[in-house]
Amino acid sequence: MPRRIIVKMGDLEVSDRPGDVLTSVLGSCVGVIIMDRRGPLTGMAHIMLPEMTKGMPEGNRRAKYAGPGVLALVREMVIRGARRDDLYAKLCGGARLFGENNLQNIGERNIAVTRAALRKLNIPILAEKVGGDTGRNVLVEVGTGRVVVRVSGDSEEVI
Repeated sequence: MPRRIIVKMGDLEVSDRPGDVLTSVLGSCVGVIIMDRRGPLTGMAHIMLPEMTKGMPEGNRRAKYAGPGVLALVREMVIRGARRDDLYAKLCGGARLFGENNLQNIGERNIAVTRAALRKLNIPILAEKVGGDTGRNVLVEVGTGRVVVRVSGDSEEVI
């Protein structure tokens, strides 16, 4: 029976069961979806912050920070049988939710650091639905590679 797997903020989930759906709600956070070209193995990390800053607690969430989160997701995929050369990514989220006065612009920084982490691991990004100023709901169908992104107040888009 297919499962609906909620990917919590700062965490990651992986499934190899066709029909399962990985889902998350994203604002300035970035959803990193990594898939294996050879089979249904699919994972998603819910990245909260671009990097850890001095004095900030590390916490116990594997995907809280972009670089370590991407690496943890790739490691989990490899442990479950993927070869790194067969992996590709899709990204969503990274909105600017707090207006132009947000000096830190967490969303844009999350996108930039996540892209850099994937580039460093030679994992291509095949599709993106990032930026903007509204939150998104993402649904990832394990086994099909279909990623449905619903933008608040808009219709849905498949990436």
